[in-house]
Amino acid sequence: MKRVLQLILIFLIASSSIEANSILADSLIISRIDSLNNLSYTFRRTNPRLSLEYAVHAYNLSKSIDYPKGNASAIHNRGIAKAVLGKFDTGLSDLMEASVIRESIKDLNGLSSTYNAIGFVFAEMGNDKKALEFYEKALEIRNETGYKTNLGILLNNIGWIYFREGKLDKALENFYKALAVNQEDNDDRGVGASQSNIGNVYRRIGNFNKGLEYHFKALETGQKFDDKYGTVNTLRYIAEDYIDLGDVEKATHYALKSLILAQEIESVSEEKNSAVLLAKIYEIRNKFPEATSYLKMANRLKDSLFSIEKAEVLGHLQTVFELEAKEKENEMLRIEQSASTQKIKMQSYFLLLSIGFIVLILGLATIIFLFNRKLKDANLKLSQLNNEITSQKEDIEQKANSINEKKTELEATNQIKDKLISVIAHDLKNPLNSVSGYSEIIISRFDSYTKDEIISFLRIIHDNAMRSNMLLDNLLQWSRLQTRTITFIPTEQKLYKLVTDEIYFVVNTAAEKKVTIKTKIHEDLYLTADSNMIKTIVRNLISNAVKFSRKGGEVIVSAEASNGETIISVEDNGVGIPHHVKEKLFTGEAGVTTSGTAGEKGTGLGLMLCKDFVEAHGGKIWVESEPDKGSRFSISIPHKLNDEE
Repeated sequence: MKRVLQLILIFLIASSSIEANSILADSLIISRIDSLNNLSYTFRRTNPRLSLEYAVHAYNLSKSIDYPKGNASAIHNRGIAKAVLGKFDTGLSDLMEASVIRESIKDLNGLSSTYNAIGFVFAEMGNDKKALEFYEKALEIRNETGYKTNLGILLNNIGWIYFREGKLDKALENFYKALAVNQEDNDDRGVGASQSNIGNVYRRIGNFNKGLEYHFKALETGQKFDDKYGTVNTLRYIAEDYIDLGDVEKATHYALKSLILAQEIESVSEEKNSAVLLAKIYEIRNKFPEATSYLKMANRLKDSLFSIEKAEVLGHLQTVFELEAKEKENEMLRIEQSASTQKIKMQSYFLLLSIGFIVLILGLATIIFLFNRKLKDANLKLSQLNNEITSQKEDIEQKANSINEKKTELEATNQIKDKLISVIAHDLKNPLNSVSGYSEIIISRFDSYTKDEIISFLRIIHDNAMRSNMLLDNLLQWSRLQTRTITFIPTEQKLYKLVTDEIYFVVNTAAEKKVTIKTKIHEDLYLTADSNMIKTIVRNLISNAVKFSRKGGEVIVSAEASNGETIISVEDNGVGIPHHVKEKLFTGEAGVTTSGTAGEKGTGLGLMLCKDFVEAHGGKIWVESEPDKGSRFSISIPHKLNDEE
């Protein structure tokens, strides 16, 4: 017994040592990840290539341990660096991924920063509406948490969106807020930017003296901390103020100062902008030789700038390409290293567990040996009784299960029968009556109608025939699914073509309601799924979106592949779905079906069928909706289906 206790003690000491070493190693990696993320953030503007390298390194390290905060920061910095390098699409994708992680771990300050970065990328892409949406999300979080770091930048960003939209009151309000925040934080660069922005708003309003006042304040602030880039712009703004005030002499003076400073800092783009302004001023002064001279200078600088920008773009694209390739290579190495490390850990743990298991077995064997003779007869009798009870219980459960299965099958059969009778008797009757009625009118009184009237009747016949065909197809597919006679055959599908083919079935109905159908699916996106099932799902979701869209509405079909699955969404801005209906939407219960905005009838089969087909692929279906704001139906199809695994 003493030997057994010694072995247990050795086992506990070894386990504690391994755990302590593991915690220390993870702590060092976390510190390294944080340092790399700080470096990436520091160089995001001045050296985006270096920033991207730091972010990729931090990302690879964060994948080796459970550190979601560091992982989110790395993905965030990687997205910003890519956006600065001109890769807006992949940069935006990274930032969206970072926002999901930060939201899941409740990192609100980080989430606010990511939303601000997303807004910046959308603004650079020219999508001011989406930019403002994410800026306001970031501001809402900051108002809740009191987080003020870079708040002045965020307020200036919001102000610029309103400025471009011509909402000058809101622009001025946000620029003044930014000025107050930057002054409170002693951020001289931010103060100068806010003063310059305020001056631009006043000039746009027509209050040129007020604009000039704030531009001189911005000039003083910029010269105070030697912000030459900001000063170049401010000097140009002052020259433009003097143009509006009619003082072309002073306008010429400040425009020349702007040009000289731009040449001093060797900024080709700023030098070109200043030359363009001087050409404009000399043209106003009727000094056409000087105007022509500066215009030629601007054109020469423009050509030079184009060559520089072209080289930079090519260099940026090459940088992103090389780093993405390196990132993939590092990811493979990381996976191999992680597998090797995990293997070693598992071997160590297995060895310790084996020793512990042997020690426990020896101890238990000793105890059992001492009491074995006394308990042997009792255990034997107990085992016999237990076997008898277990056998009886299993017989009862088998009989109960058999009865329940038969009951379920009978209920399902009755439901199928009742549903089919109801659909055939009511829902299929109306479109067929329309087809027969309008065709009879055309046949009997063909010569009394104009060509346009006949075409109108034929369109009604065509729409009702298509609706009947779709209903019959849903009925057939649903009945085959319920009776288990349908065959599941997954093949590789080009999703863009599949969706556009199915849009054809509802294009006339959409045209009658003036509903626009848009697709946001990459043409190279493929999906492995059963062709007939996916077509039925897409057709039903698009048909429902059109059905519940108001006249002049919009339906958007989008898809993206991420995290091992493809998500397809159909979104409309129609009437939306009440909460009590949404809870029963996929059950097929009575009372769930509603008429469309143009009185279209429904059977309730479509969404039930979609749910069954999606689940046949191992996926999910869900809806996001609010009354009078529209609905968004989404399905997820895993890349690895059950029969492939």
